[in-house]
Amino acid sequence: MNRPLHHMDFIFQTALGTYPLAAQCEMLAELGYQGLTMSAWSKDLNSIAQVKPTWGLDVGAVYLIYRRGLESFVTNLFETIEGCTTIELALHSGDEVTHFDRQMLEHLLPICERRGLAINLYPHARYGMQTTTEAVALCKEFNHPRLNIVFNGYHWYATEEQALEQRLDAMWPWLKQVNIAGTRRSPLGWGGLATIEPLDEGEMDNFVLLGALERRGFDGRFGVLGWESMGGDVYGNLRRSVTAFRSMEQRLAAHPEWAVLTDSPH
Repeated sequence: MNRPLHHMDFIFQTALGTYPLAAQCEMLAELGYQGLTMSAWSKDLNSIAQVKPTWGLDVGAVYLIYRRGLESFVTNLFETIEGCTTIELALHSGDEVTHFDRQMLEHLLPICERRGLAINLYPHARYGMQTTTEAVALCKEFNHPRLNIVFNGYHWYATEEQALEQRLDAMWPWLKQVNIAGTRRSPLGWGGLATIEPLDEGEMDNFVLLGALERRGFDGRFGVLGWESMGGDVYGNLRRSVTAFRSMEQRLAAHPEWAVLTDSPH
C-alpha cells in the first residue's frame, strides 16, 4: 500500500532562513511525497489554493498554536483560510488544559460548521494539552463531529505516555491523522525531552507504530515531523525519511507479524 505521505513545513524553516514555497513543493514532489502540512506562521498561507494545481501536492492541514493573547489571530485564520479544511490545533493557554482552551474551542467549532472546517487536536509535549489522554477527554466533553485528534508519535514518545496499543484504542473514534518522526529521548532534544530526526534515525520504532495502526485499519494521512535542529541538508533528510517510510510499508505488507511485539523487557 502506498499511504499518503506528507511532510510538515517546519523542516524548511532552517537556522539560515526559510526555503521559498516553490522550492519546498518541488522537493516534496520530486521525492514522491503527496503533500505537506503548513504552519500557521508561514507567509505562504494565501498561496494554499495554488499548491495542488501547480505542484500536484495536497495541503492536508495547517498547524496552529493557541495561546492566550492569540485569540484574534486564531479566529482570523479560521475565518479566512482557503484551500485547506483541516486545522491541527495545539492548546497552550496554561500548564494544563484550561477554561481558556475550552472557550476557544466553543468559539471555533461554530466557525467550523459554517465554513466546512475540522479541528484535529494536536497533543504537544510541554504544552497545556500534552497527552492523547487529554485530547480524548476534550473530544468526549465536546462530542462534536468536527473535533478530532492527530496522533503525533514524537510527542507521545517524548512525554513517555506509553501504552501505545491502549492509547490508539482510546483515540480510535477520533483519530484522523498520524504524524511521525525519528526520535530519541535526550536533554539535547526539543524542550530538553527528545530529538527530532529523519525516520531512519532514533530509538523510536516507527515500524511497530505502523503495524499497530495497520491492524486497526487506519487509512488516513501520515505526516513527517521535521525541525531545524536536525541540521544538514534538508533535501537529504526528506529523502531519508520517505525512503525509510516506504521501506517500512513494504516490510509491513510482506511480514505484518513482525510488528507484533512481546512484552517490553524493561
